[in-house]
Amino acid sequence: MKRPLEPSTEGRGRIVGITDGVFAIALTLIVLEIRVPSHEAVHSEGELLGAILGLAPRFLTYALSFLTLTIFWFGQQAQHGLIAKSDRRLATLNLCFLAFIALLPFSTDLLADFLEFRIAVVVYWLNLLMLGATLFASWWYADRNGMIAEDVDAETRRTVYNRIVKAQALWAVGAALCLVTPLLSIGFILLVQLIYAAAPRASLLRKLIG
Repeated sequence: MKRPLEPSTEGRGRIVGITDGVFAIALTLIVLEIRVPSHEAVHSEGELLGAILGLAPRFLTYALSFLTLTIFWFGQQAQHGLIAKSDRRLATLNLCFLAFIALLPFSTDLLADFLEFRIAVVVYWLNLLMLGATLFASWWYADRNGMIAEDVDAETRRTVYNRIVKAQALWAVGAALCLVTPLLSIGFILLVQLIYAAAPRASLLRKLIG
């Protein structure tokens, strides 16, 4: 008789299913915060252009969070491609990760409304930090409890750890730059996101999507 905490491939499949749904909702919510200018407030071409330019902070934070979601989707999909089974504890860690994914539209909206405030940058960074922490914890738990697929070598396991830690270190540097100016901090974090999103996936992602 199978026990509730016993690892199983069925448990892994349920995690994969709910993950894509949460990411899809988060991607939709972040774009819904970019609202079309009110027709009543626009009476000329110049006013329309000014209203669109006024949305620049929201387009900036949308791009930032779209890249964030892209990076973390690839990260968790990579883990799912390397983990053979799951139990209730691993599922709970994954749900904690998804809770912070679901929170990203809030931190994005806060940053767009208060782009010039350091607190808004810190809240956004804390969201990134908790995403990284829960993703790291999921991989660590699966690694320590024999849930990684048998054909995954030690180098690949280290690559997963290192990728999470390096990204978090860079985002921490970006957050610290808000002590100079919040815009510098956001620009640095956006640059890191672009590098991670455009970087070749090497053997780790080939194992996922190859």
